[in-house]
Amino acid sequence: MENISMLVVDDEPVIRYALRSLFGAADGVQEVNEAGTGAEAILECEKNNPDLVITELRLSGSADGVEICQFAKEHLDGASVMVFAADASPASVAAALNAGADSFVHKTASNAELVDAVRRTRSGERAWILGDEEERTPGERVPAAAMTLTQREESVLALVLRRWSNAEIAAEMCLARQTVKNYVSRVLQKLGYASRRELFRSLDVKSSDEVVSAQ
Repeated sequence: MENISMLVVDDEPVIRYALRSLFGAADGVQEVNEAGTGAEAILECEKNNPDLVITELRLSGSADGVEICQFAKEHLDGASVMVFAADASPASVAAALNAGADSFVHKTASNAELVDAVRRTRSGERAWILGDEEERTPGERVPAAAMTLTQREESVLALVLRRWSNAEIAAEMCLARQTVKNYVSRVLQKLGYASRRELFRSLDVKSSDEVVSAQ
């Protein structure tokens, strides 16, 4: 990992201190700044242009982490974004992906796992550490297989989250429509959703009849 600057965003001071201490002592980390709110995070991004942003998805009950992910990916040149969250429900994982996050790490991850996830993220890989099922709220569990989305499945999911139909995805990726349908079904199953409608509902996105019928 090259000499990078990091921004840690969490509304819990203890979490921010722990992450600053962990990464401040890690090889290849030049600077670690912190923010406790979405507004503070945006200001830090504009001021310091961090190479990596690590953020909780929900700050003080809001969805500020989503806006932070989107801002970092749109305005910071070459920056990576990792969601480090207490909630690894399907809705949270999908929301993070929809916002452009490169990796998702549950807060039950060990220090070694978290440092490794940062290294992998900065090298261009995706890191998925979703925690143990017993740590999650019943009814909001992500199967262990969700940690092993293939690169093709990630590409399909990215287009699904943009509300592309199977026909559009097939044309973009030069695949047969049935192949795309199989990929979409497998991705939804891995994330714990029965349908696109359910996925979009969890994201508070109203899907059109065309998108829903694309299944």
